[in-house]
Amino acid sequence: MMGEETFHPDTRALLAYGRALAGNTTARPKKGGADQVLERLFVIERGKDGRMPIRTFGADLVKLFGRDLRDHDFASLFLEQDLHLINALIDATLSAGEPAIARIVADTADKRQFGAELLLTPLKLDQPFGVRLLGMFQALGSEAFLSGQHIRRLRVGSLHPPLAKEPRGMRLVVVND
Repeated sequence: MMGEETFHPDTRALLAYGRALAGNTTARPKKGGADQVLERLFVIERGKDGRMPIRTFGADLVKLFGRDLRDHDFASLFLEQDLHLINALIDATLSAGEPAIARIVADTADKRQFGAELLLTPLKLDQPFGVRLLGMFQALGSEAFLSGQHIRRLRVGSLHPPLAKEPRGMRLVVVND
């Protein structure tokens, strides 16, 4: 992913971990490198109806959002135009089988804002569970500025999808007539 050296160190640690889970042999996660992010993790399930219920939600996230969002629709955190972008990012991460990152702006009810990174990576599970993604919400240092306010909305700043992969079993054929 181009420019990934600019991501937060914890985002990079989980990025390496997600790539290793996907079978990327060049990914080298540090031992224990993702342990400190456990309370910033969440799991979403992507339904065929477009809903994305949150299945788990870490304790640090409960503090930032002011409530436990388990069983809430992840899609409801975004405005419609940003939700289209997030869905495209999810499609890319599912297609590649590797993590993707969105740089976002988190808004509070009183119009305060701060930057964050949202990492999403596919979870490989048995079919009865549907499509699930592991996510991490990484604030970029200004959450103290919230002064007790909680996040109400997420807006997309930039998307960083995994590199697209060549389709398997396909060959390029050139015919000169």
